[in-house]
Parts: sequence; structure tokens; C-alpha cells
Amino acid sequence: MTAPSPSAHPRRPRHPPTPALPMNPSTTAPPPPATGLRIALLEDLPEFAEQMVGWLEAAGHRCHWKAGTVEFMRMFARESFDLVLLDWQLPDGSGDEVLGWIQRTVDAPPPVIFVTSRGEEADVAHILDLGAQDYLVKPLRQLELLARVRAVARRRGGAADDVLLEIGNLRVDTLARSVERDGEPVELGGKEFAIIVLMLRNLGRVVSREQLYEAGWGRALSGTTRTVDTHVSQVRTRLGLTMASGWRLSSIYQRGYRLERATG
Repeated sequence: MTAPSPSAHPRRPRHPPTPALPMNPSTTAPPPPATGLRIALLEDLPEFAEQMVGWLEAAGHRCHWKAGTVEFMRMFARESFDLVLLDWQLPDGSGDEVLGWIQRTVDAPPPVIFVTSRGEEADVAHILDLGAQDYLVKPLRQLELLARVRAVARRRGGAADDVLLEIGNLRVDTLARSVERDGEPVELGGKEFAIIVLMLRNLGRVVSREQLYEAGWGRALSGTTRTVDTHVSQVRTRLGLTMASGWRLSSIYQRGYRLERATG
């Protein structure tokens, strides 16, 4: 694949416009999840990308849009995501090629939903056989897109709307915003609470520093990641995330952190 020219692929808008297809006033969407998904979107048409970004971010998710396959793969290689949305036909490649690249590149790849104008039965079967988890045909419907995203997250495990997380000696209530360790309450600040929730929902998977910062600070990371490392260290200390307690919290070079249960 050849790198796309900067002019061919517009930047993601800072403030996505109001969706062109509003929700039916008689239908209400579920409330945003306590901690949304981090979603990577590959879509070359700005009007579709802006619509999807607006819908997803209004539902509490964080959506990172790229218009070309090369810049998308560069982003994906240095960051981690909970879900991927792929268009099929792109000026500098194809979505099925990107799907194959993701599967070859990542040890535990995130689920993939195809969003495309190709709606023939053979096309749908081909992409699902390649390993995509779902397939949506344009034009999109807002509530259906959001429901499909939630369904795929639930099937993967660690769904974004889980309220109670009980793993090992930890019990985290995302509604009460409380944490217990071995049955005893532990006081965490808002940023530390968001970090442990994100890590538990991605147990065994690498979580990037950018992802941790977005969860804790509510905005994209700009500048040094040192503040993220400091807060992760505080979470490790306050919750006793050590081998002796049955936990392994590892720093993954140039990627982020991975929290997992220690065995043996």
C-alpha cells in the first residue's frame, strides 16, 4: 500500500456536527456507559465518519477516526483499542486487507465491525468468514449501530456497561464508585478509579497510556505520559497489585500496561 497524501484525507473534526439522521423522538437510547469503549474508525468519507463519531461519542465512547489505511495502521500500531469499525472500499487499500493485518499484528485483536455500502449476501459472508464480528450496511441507523457496538463488547467480555467487577480479591462498584480489597474499602481518587476500572475491563490485554489518560482525564493525551505512570504506580500501591496478592501489573515497552492474574 502507498501512503495517502495529506490533502486526500481530512483530519477528524474537533466538534462533530449534529448527526444527519436524528433519533426518533419516541425512542430513547440507553444511558452512556460508566466508562465507554475506545474505538478506532477507518472511513474515508467525512460525512459518514462525522456522523458515526457524533453518535458514538454522545453515547459515552471515544472514537478515533482515520481516513486512510496507512495512517490508520500507524495509529493502531502504537495505541490500543476496544473495538474497530472498518469501511471496505478505500482509496489506498481495502478494509479486508486491514482486517487481515490486525489479526496478524496483534496477539489479542479487538473485535471488528465492518460498516460498508456493500450489502450482497456473499460480501457479508466473506467478511464474517475472515474474522469480523459483525457487519453493517450503509446508510446507518443510530440505535442499531450503538446496540451492535454494545453486543460485540458483551461477547468479547468485560463489557463497557458492567456495573460490578469482582475479580480476585478486588470488588469494584462503578455506580457507587467504590473499591474493596480483601473486603476492606480502599480510597481512590477519580483518576485512579477510572484507571483500575479500565484495566479490570481489559484484564490480560495491553492498555495504552493514551487510553488510560483518556479514561482518567477525559481528554486526549497531549505531552508527556509521566503523569499516567505516576497514577498507575499509585493504583498498584493502594490496591496491592503484586504477585503475592495474585496480580501481575506489567509495563509493556512503548505500548502501555497489562494487568493480569498471577498464576503459579
